[in-house]
Amino acid sequence: MQSSGISPWILLIALSATVASFAQVLLKKSAMEPHANVIKEYLNWKVVFGYLLMFAGMFLTIIAYAKGVQYKNGPIMESIGNIWVVILSFIFFREPVTKKKVIGNLLILAGIAVFYLNWSKLLPVLSFMDTDWGTIFGSLAG
Repeated sequence: MQSSGISPWILLIALSATVASFAQVLLKKSAMEPHANVIKEYLNWKVVFGYLLMFAGMFLTIIAYAKGVQYKNGPIMESIGNIWVVILSFIFFREPVTKKKVIGNLLILAGIAVFYLNWSKLLPVLSFMDTDWGTIFGSLAG
């Protein structure tokens, strides 16, 4: 059964996705700039700091998993990075926020909400939705 609350360690994975999104912005900013030579292309503050942020994001995810976050939660919370991409692309690159991007982000948020919803409290007949699917499929296989 899923618990009714979201663990702060799961939120750490969401923070990891946010950090990684900022790292991607720095790396794209650097890639869009002209560089005097190949060394300066790869050894400038934006690239170095971008990769440090990527490492920090990965480290936060590892900590969250070490604290007991189930692997099924990772991809759900990592999808928050897609939301950040739209926001940061608008802020830093002036990319338009289109209707499709808004709908896509709303679907991501709805998917996260549905995944963490306590179905049995909403409607008792849907209590089967609270079951750990790995347990169901594991019992069918064995």
